[in-house]
Amino acid sequence: MLNYKIRFFSYISYIISIILFLILVTLSCGSENEIQRVNFVSGYVVNVESLSLKQLKSFELVDKNDHKIFFVVQGDLGKFSPSHMRQHMLLGESIIVKYSIEDGKNIVESVDDLK
Repeated sequence: MLNYKIRFFSYISYIISIILFLILVTLSCGSENEIQRVNFVSGYVVNVESLSLKQLKSFELVDKNDHKIFFVVQGDLGKFSPSHMRQHMLLGESIIVKYSIEDGKNIVESVDDLK
């Protein structure tokens, strides 16, 4: 009888540890809103806002379907300074933007010349 009780409690502790493990894995995965999908769009720059001579704040782009898209810049985009973006805007040169959507905002990851 004692052997049966030991097996039973051993079995119960095994089940409880599996349940706790599954709960931990589920909680650590995060919510669906935290998953960021990378998007790409190309088009023409129609507006540029800067924080300084070297730092972009935001810009607007018109894509091939004439949709105006507003982008927020969080960091350095290398050669794409505010003056370089304005040059693209004045000359009508297309760019391609890699971005993700966070809290409903289009956050720029990188910008490149459209070749």
